[in-house]
Amino acid sequence: MFLQTWDLYERKELVQLVDISLNGGFDAEEACKILKIALLCTQDTPKLRPTMSSVVKMLTGEMSVDESKITKPGLISDVMDLKIRQPKKLKDTETTYSYNASSSSDSQGNTTISLAASSAATTSSFTVKYD
Repeated sequence: MFLQTWDLYERKELVQLVDISLNGGFDAEEACKILKIALLCTQDTPKLRPTMSSVVKMLTGEMSVDESKITKPGLISDVMDLKIRQPKKLKDTETTYSYNASSSSDSQGNTTISLAASSAATTSSFTVKYD
């Protein structure tokens, strides 16, 4: 869902994330404001995230949402930046480590991100499903 949300934010189409079963029975501007606040709360660095008191003020309209502080969430950047690592030497044995990342979306818009790390001795996998 992170990838889809960020893509829609960049295209200024966040309203497409609202549940279609509402049949347009919602305030589109208010929905987008709430989604932007959510993006602020997912900033990679905790120092960039708003405090809960600021979130409440933004939700109640006492404070405006500062879009200039919204940056691409860290998980997206991390997944996109993973690369195969160079071989490392452990004692007298050479071992190659590789890291692979992939993401996929199903027909309902659910996104799965898979990360895998492997060497001659072990393989570790991590899969996150966002719906």
